[in-house]
Amino acid sequence: MNLQMLERLKQRWLFAADSMPQLICLVDRAGRVMHVNRTLERWRLGGVEAVKGIDLHDVVHKQCSDRGCYLRLMWQRSTVALERDGRAECNVWDPLLERHFEIRMQLAVPEEGENSDDFFAAVVIDDVSASKARTERSRQAAQILNQRVGHEQRKRTQAEKVQSQLLSIMDETPAFSAMADRTGALFYLNPAGRTLLGLGGEEELSGLTLVGCLAPEARMHIAGEALPAAERDGAWSGDSVLISRDGREIKTYLTLIVHRDADERLESYSLLGRDQREWMRTEEALRLTQIELWRLSAQHLTIQESERRRIAVDLHDGLGQTLSLVKLSVEEAARCARDGVAAKAAASLERLAPTLQSALTELRRITMNLRPTTLDDLGILATLSWYFREVDATCPNVRLERDISVLESDVPELLKVAIFRIVQEASSNALKHAGADRISVTLSNECGTLELLIEDTGCGFDPAVAANGRDFGHGLGLQSMKERAELSGGNYAFKSIPGQGTSIRVRWPSVQAFERNLAAVPECSVLCVHQPGLADCRLPQRFSQCLACMNSMASQEPSS
Repeated sequence: MNLQMLERLKQRWLFAADSMPQLICLVDRAGRVMHVNRTLERWRLGGVEAVKGIDLHDVVHKQCSDRGCYLRLMWQRSTVALERDGRAECNVWDPLLERHFEIRMQLAVPEEGENSDDFFAAVVIDDVSASKARTERSRQAAQILNQRVGHEQRKRTQAEKVQSQLLSIMDETPAFSAMADRTGALFYLNPAGRTLLGLGGEEELSGLTLVGCLAPEARMHIAGEALPAAERDGAWSGDSVLISRDGREIKTYLTLIVHRDADERLESYSLLGRDQREWMRTEEALRLTQIELWRLSAQHLTIQESERRRIAVDLHDGLGQTLSLVKLSVEEAARCARDGVAAKAAASLERLAPTLQSALTELRRITMNLRPTTLDDLGILATLSWYFREVDATCPNVRLERDISVLESDVPELLKVAIFRIVQEASSNALKHAGADRISVTLSNECGTLELLIEDTGCGFDPAVAANGRDFGHGLGLQSMKERAELSGGNYAFKSIPGQGTSIRVRWPSVQAFERNLAAVPECSVLCVHQPGLADCRLPQRFSQCLACMNSMASQEPSS
């Protein structure tokens, strides 16, 4: 091979080396550059010819005086590795050039007869900053992707949990719940719906459709109006009729919901139903309660007018007649005084004293019938004693047994009116309506419970027949006692059998428990329910029966 060919080969190898993107240097044992490719110029680190014989560190890091520079120390550490292994590598970030370098050093293998001092090693410095940046971007993109995947996985897990909970709610809800595909075939029916339609818990739903579970007369309405309305508006609600397997028709309030996929195509239906039978029973009970309220209101008005009429008769026949006599006597005394007959005037005035005393007695009787003053002045025990004496005096043919074993302090203040009115109403009913010849009244305090028991030996009656009665003048007394007992915190029990008499039992908690319950009720409510005001005291009591009514029976023999 002649020299010209060798020169051409050398030029080709040099051209190839200069074309490489890496910085390629041939260095001697001291680390001085013997030859470098033109990548040095592309990196703007100097001319190729100008760096020969310069230390590799000074070529790459011009004007660097840091004795601890990684490039200076790298050559010192790599010399030993080159002699031992023939190669050395490192991957480093260059803070001065702000590039990421991969540096590879290969020990030269001299040919036979060649001077070993010509060059020691080949150093290749590869700028991998762009590759590292792409790797970092890929890492960050992978991290973001992993985060999104994790987020989607958590959302899917949460969605599965919510779906499981919703399915559990649908299984446990007492309302009818069903799902159907786009053709209307049912693929889910909750236990309440199965019970309503008479299906077994594990029975297949094959053949059961959205319209097929309805009564025949309701199918046309659902298919012709409800389904088109739901498909147009997304949902429909209205009354309909389901039909069970045994043919029972069940009035139901239905809600039909349409579900669509992402392309707005019909996907499935949901059907929710609420059994209206309980609502209908409640509505009927409310209607009957309202009728009963009207009946009681009419009774109230009737008895109120009767009580007013009785008070008017008492005032007219009693106080009215007495005051008329007083008026005549005063006029007579005035006339005698004008005529100078003083003795006759004095005698006329003296005759007024018994008349006025009779008027005061009559006024006291009327007042006591409206509200006994002893209830406020002396308490419940004294008031009951007074009332029992009045009954004994008015109805001597009736044996009144009383067993009062409580102390005045055992009866809370707000219960005294309720107890007196219940005793008054029950005994009045026994005398007026039952024809009783014996009445027993027991008031005791045992085991922390205040108990009032009133029994009679009257004719009794059937409570169911009395409840269905249409006579507004009767029945309010029983209702009034029940209301008084319950509004005062008591437990009311009533028993009556035709021919076997009547018993009324009311139990109240102890004084301490009553006061605790009272403290939990707003003060305005307590005053409104239990404590009548001054205006109430001046009006006829709604539920009382005046003892004056017994006077008309005093001459009659009670039935045995």
